[in-house]
Amino acid sequence: MRKIIFLLFFLPLFVYSQGIERRIETELSISVLQNDNNLIPFLSLDTLQISYKGIGNDNGVFLSSMRRYTNVSEDFSSGNLLIIGVFEDNQEEYNKLIEKSGNVVICFFQNNSFDNLNLDNENIIAVVDVGYSDSLAYDYCGQFLFGGFTSEGEGIRFKYTIPAEVGLDSAFIFHKVDSIANFAVSSGATPGCQVFVAVNQKVIFNKSYGYHTPDSLISVKNTDLYDLASVTKVTASAAALMKLSDENLIDVNQPFSTYWRPFKHSDKKEISMLDVLCHQGQLTAWIPFWKSALDEKGNLSSKYFSTVQTKKYSLQVTDNLFINRRYPKRIYREIKKSTLIGKKEYKYSDLSFYLYPKIVENLTKIDFESFLKQNFYSKLGANSLCYNPLKYYSKDEIVPTEIDNFFRKQLLQGYVHDEGSAMLGGISGHAGLFGNANDVAKVAQMYLNFGEYGAYKYLDSVTVRKWTSYQFKELGNRRGIVFDKPLLEHKEWGTPSPDASESSFGHTGFTGIFVWADPENGLLIVFLSNRVYPTRDNKLLMKYNIRTNIHQVFYDAFEKRNKN
Repeated sequence: MRKIIFLLFFLPLFVYSQGIERRIETELSISVLQNDNNLIPFLSLDTLQISYKGIGNDNGVFLSSMRRYTNVSEDFSSGNLLIIGVFEDNQEEYNKLIEKSGNVVICFFQNNSFDNLNLDNENIIAVVDVGYSDSLAYDYCGQFLFGGFTSEGEGIRFKYTIPAEVGLDSAFIFHKVDSIANFAVSSGATPGCQVFVAVNQKVIFNKSYGYHTPDSLISVKNTDLYDLASVTKVTASAAALMKLSDENLIDVNQPFSTYWRPFKHSDKKEISMLDVLCHQGQLTAWIPFWKSALDEKGNLSSKYFSTVQTKKYSLQVTDNLFINRRYPKRIYREIKKSTLIGKKEYKYSDLSFYLYPKIVENLTKIDFESFLKQNFYSKLGANSLCYNPLKYYSKDEIVPTEIDNFFRKQLLQGYVHDEGSAMLGGISGHAGLFGNANDVAKVAQMYLNFGEYGAYKYLDSVTVRKWTSYQFKELGNRRGIVFDKPLLEHKEWGTPSPDASESSFGHTGFTGIFVWADPENGLLIVFLSNRVYPTRDNKLLMKYNIRTNIHQVFYDAFEKRNKN
């Protein structure tokens, strides 16, 4: 019914000028002939090991479409679910595959016969018929399987479409964003970037620009990973701590020392966790921990570092540099002994975020990264989000971050940019997470949905609303709990668009990262870049207001729509 209303009243404005008609026709052409146990749309992504085999050629579109939602292997001899795409009529081949496989979902495209398909075969658990056989049909079939849209209308996960579907002018948006992003690259503000935008869970912009480095021939792809820097705070620490809050394992109104016992024997004993998480806990902004690991000549001390990995020097910093496994305890001691600032006021500080992985591990008996993957990333299908990505990806899939000429003295590619996180072995609550924009957006959309995504409830909505709201606005502190919020008074250098609503929230990252969600209009933006390549002295991304200007395009598009 929703689709009929949409077609009758809204689409005529955009059908011929913006290409919606064929999309709607393709969407409506998809029918489910069999769906045992309501498998489609796929729900529990963490329990599915999906493999894929195509019969005929779809130019990779169907597989790419599915891979936007989760990992899909082409090794169809493994996994617990095989998806078969039939692009040419070869009944003998797909029947042979069905017979030797376990659970099978088979998708037929236009003019491919399933007359001889035995639907009573116990291996077949779902059959989908698509009325078209072109790139759009292959894309939409992948989206349908994962709930980008359903037969009833609205989907449970991202739907990848065009701006016109949410009433926005596609030509206006692409022209504006292309212009700003290409200028960012050509001006040297960043070698490349990814831009991802969704409105009401519909992805209307998902595009990459530029190269891994200015002198590189490797173009940035949507699947490439970037160092997320301080966006780690909201994609890792905030998620984990909200989950523990829901499980009554932490209470943000308690003293921080309740969960970090070393503070009980310090001047930080009475500081509340809420104040710390809102950056008004009187903690020092930053400590250059790496400087205390230098010898008298200013070189990395052999007491703490080794070029060979051993049991003692087990934490990897780079390809050929390892740090003493006990060094994190030294960092924790320095944080405990650090000087408090004079009064309780807003002062952005990384220090407490060094401690959250250990706090999570102490409370759950699960290491921080495993906790995040089990409770969030695997279920969301946000599988690119990881620490120390070289364990899982090749260097060509990871965008270089910076040429570090003062600490590690080498190109950083696949190793965390932040020095403190590096000295913890790459895993921290304030930095160290890598990922692509598509997967960062899944976490952000879950927050924007107040704890739900993919028909799964991750967090209590009350918790998410509280954490993403101003906590101490009356004190002049713009922060939520971990999350950043719009400036209380507009200034030229604020990253979010000045049109972002007071209910909006997000975070930025030192390497040139920006994620922002606005519940008032369903707008979500993710911008990833390596603006610190080759050096962190490059401030052009901020000077030219690249992130803000791209964000503003979509508010301008809203205004343009509302005037029409």
